[in-house]
Amino acid sequence: MEQAVESVFTKEILTNAAAQFGITVDEKPVGEFENYLFKGKLADGTDRILRLTHSSHRSKEEIEAELKFLKYARENGANAAGSLTSLNGNLVEVQHASDGTSFYASMFEWADGQLVDRTNPAVWNDDLMYTWGKTIGKLHALTVDYPVTNLREHWDEEAYLNEMLADEELGIFTKDLIEEIQAYERKKDSYGLIHSDLHLHNFFVNDKGEITAFDFDDLQYNYFISDIAIVLYYTAWGSKASFEEKSKFAKRQLEIFRKGYETEYVLDEEWYSRIPSFLKCRDLTLYHVLNMKYEEKTQRVIELCEELKERIVNKKTIIEL
Repeated sequence: MEQAVESVFTKEILTNAAAQFGITVDEKPVGEFENYLFKGKLADGTDRILRLTHSSHRSKEEIEAELKFLKYARENGANAAGSLTSLNGNLVEVQHASDGTSFYASMFEWADGQLVDRTNPAVWNDDLMYTWGKTIGKLHALTVDYPVTNLREHWDEEAYLNEMLADEELGIFTKDLIEEIQAYERKKDSYGLIHSDLHLHNFFVNDKGEITAFDFDDLQYNYFISDIAIVLYYTAWGSKASFEEKSKFAKRQLEIFRKGYETEYVLDEEWYSRIPSFLKCRDLTLYHVLNMKYEEKTQRVIELCEELKERIVNKKTIIEL
């Protein structure tokens, strides 16, 4: 979390927010990258997640738009941790900070299960890939007829990506890639509100192999294929295998993923040939995030930035499909 946000976040803000949603919370957050996340409980012991978002990150209206879509998706069969209302019946409650800014509180269902252990073949297998595909396919099927809102940004309005345009070395590569993707047609059967970040750390899998997706904070208008590219990207990102081994695995992963995905939704074949563009797009945004979030970079972060930059300059992708 940015230092300016940390300096105005207080125990009182957390306590008041929890009271508005009728829960008690652990004081130690379970997440604090772009939002503060706290595990909490209702009076009957039911687990919940309380999220506090600073006004520098999202507006109240943007968050409400996210939560309304999530509520709609959950009510229509999506495997996701749904958004819940406060004791006052609101999806978002406002907490004012000492510097005049605000924190926006929201509450979610607790996702059963745990993060995927890639070293465990009982979990990290074809069944997971199939279910992962089915989960995203269902979300895409639901977004097709969801009413359009101007309260969630389009992919090319994203700050991280646009700030890369000003980069002295990488700005030209950013501009070329944005223009390439902007040329793709925007039709409701392939472009709409998507999760945009449903990687391995944004869902839990339970002992039955069922997935529950969460963290819809990056919900945006984007091409459906971007969600699929993200799956392939982050599977490769966390692997220590060689480029050839990662590429081979990604091809197999995509094959199984599509079988699950296409039980819920079918994309025209041409979109799969465009995956490399979206892999490159994630390189750009991740490069910016790493440079922005870490004022004092560890050797590992420095190495990651160099790896990203090398791919961007040479117009390469993290895997070859």
